[in-house]
Amino acid sequence: MRTAIPPVPPLETRTAPAARDAAVETTEAAPRPTLEQAQNLTGPSPAEHGKLLVRFDGEAGRFVQTMTDAASKETIWTYPSQTQLSYSRAVMAYLRALSRR
Repeated sequence: MRTAIPPVPPLETRTAPAARDAAVETTEAAPRPTLEQAQNLTGPSPAEHGKLLVRFDGEAGRFVQTMTDAASKETIWTYPSQTQLSYSRAVMAYLRALSRR
């Protein structure tokens, strides 16, 4: 037994016109970030902290990005993480085993 779904009222009846106009004004007046602000949001750049290495991991079938500190040669971050890489390697090994049958 199916029940009838009530119709959705039009947008004009759900939102008051004053509230809609205020929302439009706030979104239009929002300033756009400068280039420096946008770069600060994305994280450390290679020029600031060290060397960015991009390599292809053949077993995982993925590109790996690694940023190291220039002074201490310490790894700052790696994308994808080792957990993600091990999962990708397992999936790729499974797919290779299936294709050899």
